[in-house]
Amino acid sequence: MLTKELFYKNKGQTYDLIDKEAIVRYEKILNWIDFNQKPTIIEIGCKFAELKTLIEKKKKKALYKAVDIDLSTIKRIEGYNEFDFKCANVNDGIPFENNIADYIVCSEVMEHLENPTFFLDECKRVLKNGGEIIISIPNPYYLVEMINNFFKREDTEGHISSFTYQNINALTRFSSIDILRLTGSFYRVPFIKRFFGKTWIIKNNLFFFSRNKIYLLRPKLNEA
Repeated sequence: MLTKELFYKNKGQTYDLIDKEAIVRYEKILNWIDFNQKPTIIEIGCKFAELKTLIEKKKKKALYKAVDIDLSTIKRIEGYNEFDFKCANVNDGIPFENNIADYIVCSEVMEHLENPTFFLDECKRVLKNGGEIIISIPNPYYLVEMINNFFKREDTEGHISSFTYQNINALTRFSSIDILRLTGSFYRVPFIKRFFGKTWIIKNNLFFFSRNKIYLLRPKLNEA
C-alpha cells in the first residue's frame, strides 16, 4: 500500500536543493515577519530548510525549528539535529510543545492534509498568544491548474485538497482565526523549460496568473 511516508520519501529523491519557486514565496513571507524580537519560527514541511537559509542570508535573527515527513530529506539540512528538526506526519499533530512559536510557516502543505481544521487547531496550540500563521497554497484558478483539471491529468504532487478564498475564509472562521493579509506569488512561463532547460517565473498577484496564494492568519486572542 502506498503510504504518505513512502510517497514523500520517493518524492524527496527528486527535490532540488535550491527551489527558485519556493524562494519567491519565502521572500514574500519574510516581509510579514517581525524580526525585531528574534522570533521563534516553526516551519511545517521544510524540505531542505531554504527558509532558514534565506533568513541567515538576510542576516535576520530568529530561532528556527521545522518539521518534515521525510527523515532522509531533513537529514540533509546543514546543522541538522533531532531536537530542532522533527520527522513527523502532521496529520497526527505538530511535534512541538504548547505556546512556543511566534510564527508558524506552512508553505504548500495544507493541500496535502486530510484534516486542515485539526492542523489549524494544532497551530493554535503551538503558537504563543498573539502569534501568527503564514500559509501558502496552490491557486485553484491558476490557468495551468484549471487546464490540468479539465483534461483530468493525474496529480503528481500528492495534493488531496484545493482551497478557494471562500474555503479558507470558512475554515478560518470555524477555527476562530482572522485573515490579516493575502497576496500572490508568481507565474510560471509555459514551454520555456522545454526549449531552454529551466523555468522562467514572473512575480505577480494576478488572479489567473498567480501559481499560489499566501495568507497571513492570526488566531483570535480569546481563543488562542
